[in-house]
Amino acid sequence: MFVLKPDEIKVEDWSTKLPTDFRLVGIIYTKESKLGQKPCTVCERENETKSAYSWCVNCSEALCKKCNLDHRRNKTTRHHKLVDIDHVELPRSGTDAFCVEHPDKKVEAYCLDHAAECCTACILLRHRKCEDVKPIEDAAEEIKQSKGMPKVEETFCGFKFFLEALLQNRVEGLKNFDDDIVKTKADVESLFKELSSHLTYLKTNIMFEIGKAEKEIRPELQDERDEMNSKLVAVQNDIALLQNHKKNVQPAQLLRDMKTLSEQERILEKYLRDHGQKLIEMRVSLKSNEKLLELRNMPEFGKVDVQGTLNDVILPSATTTKTCMSSVEPSLSSAIHKEFDVEGVSLLENGQIVLSCKTNKREELQDIRCPDVLSSLSLPGRPYGIKMIGATDGGVVLEKYGLILFRIQDSKILKVNEIKTKVNYDFVHLKEEFYFGCDREITAYDNKGNRVRDISVKNNVGYMAVRDDTSMCYTVYNKRELHCITMHGVPVFTYTDDNLRCALGVTVDHTGFIYVCGYNSMNVHQLGHDGKLQRVIFDKLPSYPNCICFSHCGDKAIIGCDGKVLVFNLL
Repeated sequence: MFVLKPDEIKVEDWSTKLPTDFRLVGIIYTKESKLGQKPCTVCERENETKSAYSWCVNCSEALCKKCNLDHRRNKTTRHHKLVDIDHVELPRSGTDAFCVEHPDKKVEAYCLDHAAECCTACILLRHRKCEDVKPIEDAAEEIKQSKGMPKVEETFCGFKFFLEALLQNRVEGLKNFDDDIVKTKADVESLFKELSSHLTYLKTNIMFEIGKAEKEIRPELQDERDEMNSKLVAVQNDIALLQNHKKNVQPAQLLRDMKTLSEQERILEKYLRDHGQKLIEMRVSLKSNEKLLELRNMPEFGKVDVQGTLNDVILPSATTTKTCMSSVEPSLSSAIHKEFDVEGVSLLENGQIVLSCKTNKREELQDIRCPDVLSSLSLPGRPYGIKMIGATDGGVVLEKYGLILFRIQDSKILKVNEIKTKVNYDFVHLKEEFYFGCDREITAYDNKGNRVRDISVKNNVGYMAVRDDTSMCYTVYNKRELHCITMHGVPVFTYTDDNLRCALGVTVDHTGFIYVCGYNSMNVHQLGHDGKLQRVIFDKLPSYPNCICFSHCGDKAIIGCDGKVLVFNLL
């Protein structure tokens, strides 16, 4: 049934949104063909009308000249058999198909021995000795009734899911790339703006120094110049006086002037002797800083660093199938009985299980342990959520204490660091930040242990899990609720169910499905990407579940319970 909302489209355009009835199209096509009209099937899908030029036997479609050429050029269809449209008897209905070997013959049978379609000519020439040849309708009906078709459908459902995941990855990758381009260009512009501003500042300073030198030294040089000029004028006058006495001799005046000139001679001789030896030529120039010379000779301003990071997108294979987790039926592989309660569970890349454990006895056991390597690490508080952050590094939450960071090395669990903060049960590590839940608040710390921000929520935060790059999930302590929020506290969705009693551990698998443990209901709920219930995937468990995680290849689920570790096969 196809239903439109009244406000989506005008009434007169409703017919354009109705789904195509291919049987009706085939009948119309046959009628048009009998009347001599043979339209191109491909062009009709694009609401174009062109006359057919050829017929593709493999696709059972009529092609115009352009589509015929494109068909031959396309890598996937270039080997298809194309025949002249005038030499083909067109199908009587939209379901008839022609034989690839004999284009003028319709497919009427199917050889199960060779898995091949057959026309009457094929049966006589190539399949006379075959034992299992059936009418095409019967063979098709058997396939519909067999188990193979649902399996193929399920497989392709998985392919569709992963293609959507890959497409989403590329869409986000392209957006991130474009964002980086814009940011990098802005960084370059900002850097050059800062450099320009700094160069202007340096220019102002150097011009000030030049002006200062001009004000201090120039007046001195001018005074010396003026003094020397006046002395030169006086000497020139004295010379003229002597020359005048040679022509007009006045004895008394000559004697007086010679006495005066003799005194001036002594003074001038001393002045010239002093200034001739100490006269300094003052010059001004710019002596460039060595860094400036390096900048002038710099061959390039910098390099654009383009790095590729391998994304952890796991594709389905013959042995690992996470294509349709909503249809996987888990089977209990093993139940590891322990003398303690498993409050947190995680996995190393090599498949080894890492547990956070405690007992309720008077001499309380509180540690991290890795059963496969028979190693443990005692803890100073009650441990709960545990997660691996890298290949060998991880963290475990201690109630009201904080986070203990550890490393598994040489078959030993070693304490590396700690972040002391208020925390109840769990943490997540997202984009180089740690998020801790305590009462009605989630606190973010950076990798150095510095408090970054606080996020207020409406409920007491229980266990936590990363949903994607921008959001996280958390259960509500002693309630039947799971909430999903962004990194900044914006609500995404809320899940509640009466059959989820006392929601505890939560995790998200590689396909994006969310799993939440119901402690008192002894089950695990599987939620879709939108937070809606898909099914109760693990029901009536033999013990009370606290936490859950999945193997890296998605073929096993590990559930930590009171006194047990349950391992389920998912293939």
